[in-house]
Amino acid sequence: MGPGGPDRPVGGLSVRTPAGVELRPAGRGDLGAVLALLAEREGLPAPALAPDLARERWEAVIGSVDAAPFLAVADGEPAGLLLLFFRRRLNFATWEAWVPQLVVALGARRRGIGRALLRVAIEEWRLRGAHRLAVDVATGEEPGRALLGSLGLEEALLRFRLEPISSRSVIPPADVTIRPVEPDDAEAVTRVVAEMGAARSPVPERMEAVSRSFAELIRRPRDASRVAMRERSLVGVCSLELRQTLRASAPEAWIPELVVTERMRGQGIGAALLDSALADAADRAAGAATLESGARREVAHALYRSAGFEPAGALFTLLRD
Repeated sequence: MGPGGPDRPVGGLSVRTPAGVELRPAGRGDLGAVLALLAEREGLPAPALAPDLARERWEAVIGSVDAAPFLAVADGEPAGLLLLFFRRRLNFATWEAWVPQLVVALGARRRGIGRALLRVAIEEWRLRGAHRLAVDVATGEEPGRALLGSLGLEEALLRFRLEPISSRSVIPPADVTIRPVEPDDAEAVTRVVAEMGAARSPVPERMEAVSRSFAELIRRPRDASRVAMRERSLVGVCSLELRQTLRASAPEAWIPELVVTERMRGQGIGAALLDSALADAADRAAGAATLESGARREVAHALYRSAGFEPAGALFTLLRD
């Protein structure tokens, strides 16, 4: 270890690059290249995003400790982009690494750039000790699926999307009320979310860290989470986070968790929770909503479709040993 840090490159900087390709953290001067690569991936013209707003959002990305954007440069030209973020989830004491965009320019494909960028994501994930690496894959992206599988990632969840956001004024059962989540809800929310499975059941020695994470999440201005109450008991939770993108002026809503305690299922509480969260997101001018769900959760899928969500691809994951 040298006086200024490690003697060898670590994280994404340690990844071996294909011939003629440079991988480096994206910086302030790369905004134009980033927007062009995103537009090419989506087959769309430049976004209707004012230059000042685009610059403001890009400055927020490169200045955030929760982001690690990387650019691939081939023969002096921008050739690939990795957007990597670290986000919190309820009932986890550590971060989840998330890749919403991995782009390779059309003229630079078949050079190993996508594989190298994905290795960057894996190394950054390992370096920061996150519990899971998650990568979004859109419908029809078969080469991307094959690449992810070759590096050990597995299809874990289905993705759903609602655009534009709409609500249906769903009324909860007469003895159930829905309200915004509060700091004192931490223990009850943790208990309900734990019903999602063993992976969401924190061990006692991690509860202090889980509670700190919960407090951090709900005090963020972009949080719009809801809980369902029956008398004095918390019986359901729908977490919702608003996030900005580089492609649209309106924020996008992400719903990480929607769960109702087992004894209260089948009464329309989940539908009312989801509708309440979507109504709040619409009031905050969100343009779209996304969520992920297990492939076998057919009842949940029916609920999402009834709210207007449509299949939008998959989420591939790599878990920490």
